[in-house]
Formats: sequence, structure tokens, C-alpha cells
Amino acid sequence: MGCGNSKPQEEAASPQPGTSQPPPSQQPVVPAPTASLATVRSDKVIVPRSFRLLDELEKGQKCERASHLSWGLAYDDDITLTTWNGTIFGPIDTAYDNRIYSLVIVTGPSYPDVLPEVRFTAGINMNCVEPDGQVKPTWGVLGNWKREYTIETVLDALRREMCSPNNRHLAQPDTAPPAGNS
Repeated sequence: MGCGNSKPQEEAASPQPGTSQPPPSQQPVVPAPTASLATVRSDKVIVPRSFRLLDELEKGQKCERASHLSWGLAYDDDITLTTWNGTIFGPIDTAYDNRIYSLVIVTGPSYPDVLPEVRFTAGINMNCVEPDGQVKPTWGVLGNWKREYTIETVLDALRREMCSPNNRHLAQPDTAPPAGNS
């Protein structure tokens, strides 16, 4: 006798009167459903904005990147993780050499699905930057924004843009304080 309502093995194996079940070896085989490419893509996990930005903050604080870039929150008490500071050290053998560029990056409520706003805080002459310091939203990484891109991606692309033939020799504004009369 089995557990609960189960029948002994020999009774379970014999078909009920009036029903005709083929033996297990003759039952039709139904293939298991296969996942289509669309199904696989729809099952992709989307990391929430706050988790994504906390990960970016941790990477910026740990300096996991080469020393020519840095980024972090502009305000320690910014619980919305919205306003960031970025720093780019000018590439060697370019017009940006021996200069440190500060940027403000604003990640709106729809980031990373929507690109951030990026602005240089001091004068810089680059083809992808407006006279007010705003990086053109149609430029490179920002113009082709993907959810996978990060603040680091933007800063690194801007530094590479400084090395491009179109920018590397552009005259830069004098951002040094005026010399005092002594």
C-alpha cells in the first residue's frame, strides 16, 4: 500500500476499464518549448537606477580606472544620486596636456535609459562642446546613448576625443588666474 491516495504499482500500471492508453513506449513525444530570441531578450534583468548609480559611485571611489579620470557625487547628502563631478586629466602631447578639466554630470530620473547632461565647468575648446561648456547631446557616446553606458564611458570618450586629430591641437582658453601687479 502506498502513501495517501496512491494505488499499488500493479493497479497503477493497468489501464482503467473503458479507457485505452497506449503503453508508455508508444505515447507521442511532445518537444519541450524552446525559448525564442525575443523571449530571451525580454527575460533580461534590468537593474534599477539607484543600484546602477551606487555601482558607478563605488567604481569611482575605488579608482578602479586609470588615474586620468575620476568621478563621484557632487554632494555627500545627494540621496537621489543626481549631481556628479567628473575630472579628466588632459592627455599628454595635446593642447590639453598639463591641464585638469572639471565637469558636472547630471543623471536625471530616467538615467540610465536617458543620457546624462554633461558640462565642463571651465573654458575648453573642443568640437563637441558648446561655448557655455555643455557637451553636445548629439556627440558620439551621448548621441548614440545606450543603457549600458556609464559616467566612466562618457568621461573616457571625452578624453579620447581630446586626442582626436580634430581636437588635439586646438588652442585652449587661458584659464589661469591673471598675474598680479607686483
